[in-house]
Amino acid sequence: MDTNLKEIIDNASFILRSLKESPNEEKLAKVVNSVVTTLELGAPDDAPFNISDDQKAYAVRELLTRFNTHMDEGTIFQAEDYEPWLNSRQGDIEWFYWSRYKDHLIRNRSLSPHVVRTLDSVTDNVLDHLEDPKKDGKWDRRGLVVGHVQSGKTANYTGLICKSADAGYSVIIVLAGLLNSLRNQTQERIDSDFMGWCTRHNKWIGAARIGFDRRPICLTTAESDFNKKTASTNLSLASVNEPVIVVVKKNKHSLERLHQWLSGQNSRDLKGFPMLLVDDEADHASINTRKEGQDPTTINRAIRDLLELFPRSSYVGYTATPFANIFIDPEDEMEMQNGEAYQDLFPRDFILSLDPPDNYVGPNSIFPDEGDSPTVRFITDNEGIINPKHKIDFVPDILPGSLEDAIRCFIIIRSIRILRGQTKAHHSMMINVSRFTGVQNLLKGLVHERVKDIRISIGNYSKLSPREAAAESPEIVSLERVWRKEFEGGEFHWKDILGCLKEAIGPIEVISVNSASSDVLDYSRRAYPAGRSVITIGGLGLSRGLTLEGLSVSYFLRNSVMYDTLMQMGRWFGYRNGYGDLCRIFMKEVAYDWYAHIARATDELRSDFRRMKLAKMTPLEFGLRVRSHPAALIVTARNKMRNARKVPVNISLAGSLAETSIVSGLSRKQNFETLETLVHWSKKEGSFTASKFGPLWCNVPSQRIRNMLEAFENHPECLKTWPEPLIEQILWMENNGNPTFDVLLRSVSGSEKTISFAGEEICPPTRTPLSYEIERVAFSKRRVASRGDERAGLTEVQVAHVKALWGEKAADHRYRIPERNPLCMLNIIIPLNNDKDVAGSPIPTYSLSFPRDPLGSVLPLKTVKYEVNRTWWNDYIFTDETEEEDE
Repeated sequence: MDTNLKEIIDNASFILRSLKESPNEEKLAKVVNSVVTTLELGAPDDAPFNISDDQKAYAVRELLTRFNTHMDEGTIFQAEDYEPWLNSRQGDIEWFYWSRYKDHLIRNRSLSPHVVRTLDSVTDNVLDHLEDPKKDGKWDRRGLVVGHVQSGKTANYTGLICKSADAGYSVIIVLAGLLNSLRNQTQERIDSDFMGWCTRHNKWIGAARIGFDRRPICLTTAESDFNKKTASTNLSLASVNEPVIVVVKKNKHSLERLHQWLSGQNSRDLKGFPMLLVDDEADHASINTRKEGQDPTTINRAIRDLLELFPRSSYVGYTATPFANIFIDPEDEMEMQNGEAYQDLFPRDFILSLDPPDNYVGPNSIFPDEGDSPTVRFITDNEGIINPKHKIDFVPDILPGSLEDAIRCFIIIRSIRILRGQTKAHHSMMINVSRFTGVQNLLKGLVHERVKDIRISIGNYSKLSPREAAAESPEIVSLERVWRKEFEGGEFHWKDILGCLKEAIGPIEVISVNSASSDVLDYSRRAYPAGRSVITIGGLGLSRGLTLEGLSVSYFLRNSVMYDTLMQMGRWFGYRNGYGDLCRIFMKEVAYDWYAHIARATDELRSDFRRMKLAKMTPLEFGLRVRSHPAALIVTARNKMRNARKVPVNISLAGSLAETSIVSGLSRKQNFETLETLVHWSKKEGSFTASKFGPLWCNVPSQRIRNMLEAFENHPECLKTWPEPLIEQILWMENNGNPTFDVLLRSVSGSEKTISFAGEEICPPTRTPLSYEIERVAFSKRRVASRGDERAGLTEVQVAHVKALWGEKAADHRYRIPERNPLCMLNIIIPLNNDKDVAGSPIPTYSLSFPRDPLGSVLPLKTVKYEVNRTWWNDYIFTDETEEEDE
């Protein structure tokens, strides 16, 4: 963004910061004109302040977006012994660091005043659930804040740090990831937003523009972790009047050096210094995954040692993937309640689930439940060039055509953003195709050469007319092809783009982010006053916490299926104001399938938060509840697969959907006959009801569903439809007064294709399978039933009630109300190929929809046990891609 334009927007934001309601376009235009007039009058004669009407209009649009962004306060669970303290001390606290940070967020970080007000309330809530630093005696508090990937967790815990410093916490320790790159980036944010002092260049920055009357003492810098030089300083905590802050990597040696300095250098008892420890990415490395009776893991022990040094301490973890924090021990609930693991880092005092601002681009936006994603493009040409399961000695020699097109996409996006006036913005592209640092660095060379070749072609031909340039350069033809495929129909013509390509590609550089590279991911305005344009290649270094500024293109070729690993690799989540419509993600369809599945499962889990809050659950009860959620199935087993023994996982099926999303092609005939038998019994024993979804039989004895599950040949990879737990759940329901199912034979309207099934003429649904093989058929998005099917069997009144609560487009899980019968949906699917032609004979599948437990149930009324052993894990889930090469 142009410097003058940014100054207008920042000054206008500061003027409008105290507004309680969102301003309209007319009011914003008046403020912009007033700011422009002031800047014009104050500009020197030799450097007049120039701004066009188009730029004024752009400023108004940016401000309109900023001031119409809102954020809710989230949901918190607290221990029974919670005692509020903050309100009684509000008048005694001088809020210097927080007030400065608040203004800095609006004026320099471009946050909506409404979002900042919500952040104020949320951080008050977190601080209040920690302990009052002025309280005498020995105390400790443990909490967890759950955010979303790339949603602003750093802004949240920086606000908490500011407030804790104002309230009286003397020592603040920030654990900032495993890699130097992430620790350094976190330090730079703390420098700018809390300290107002650049530890790299020793000068005032960031929040200091609001005020620099005070400054914390920092024992680390943007270039250096806590080290021997720092540890040998004569500084003691008793000699300073400002809070001491340390930003340290989760590294054994760094943590031990900090422990030694704190315990040795400070001769006074540390009980006089209340300490706050903020654990960023708290699910990563911090958790003790050892068996009971064994020594804790190294990092976990080091964190506990730091906490034990201080008789008065508060620990708060921040993460977007909290599963590991909640699953202390999936085998023994008693240990979780009474054992050392529970007393360790489990967030026993509070768990806060944050809501992101409404301009956050998250999984549900990128991986919609219905329809195609406007952002994602599937990679189909990598086989034989870059295999996701390649070994450490793999030597790439060419780039897939899809990667070359992704690079072209990045260049074109940069051109469009320049034409939009975003001239001094950061621009980033991410390439994550290998976990090996050596392979990453080899790819860097290939990508660098390709960018160089494209730069030469653009330099030679982009000033010609579009027709002349195309006639002279195949590369210009390729760039135009990508533009027509991705961006034609936007506000600019190809002639405009062509004329801007040279400016766009000029500053683009290619770097690799890993321990074997000397490249640095630096977006500082000092080093890059006009913004940085970079193609970044990496693995683990791009997967945890690291922010890629202005990320617009991602090329992702990994095959991990771990919830937390996949979500953390999604650097494309976040905020894309002014260019969100341009962003593109290139990935395999199977990866899209997993992300869509995770998005649904996690969204369903979060939708339970409010009900659990209303039930006044404690963190312990919340942890037990979450551990029983179907979304926990793979996550729980992840850390336990180091052992050969079976892993029992207790799961609640109440409110869940079990679908045969992967079926055995070899068992098609048997399964066809099995489902036909179920329909025959439904006709005899159920009552027929007209339904727009197809033939529906109500109150079919659930024994018939159990018989079907026993006879249906389930594919072992389809974990959710293993028959034993499903049968166990149905038997429990029978014994508790619910002995029947509704059975739907799905038939779609408007289809010309009809088949006869169990004597019924139906129009079967069609699907394009993710994979279609003789032995295995897998359905895209891991879905068999269509959206809306679970309304079958409900009365019009029940459907209307759900829509009144959740809207016309209420998700299917909203219809799993406790009052309904469980629903068995039979989908006889016609498989299509990518050209939408019939690919084979019908595929028999089923889905079981279980009603939720009654509202107010604190813990699940019934759980069933899944047991997963290492052999199954290795065959169907585990790959080498779940582990990163050390970086």
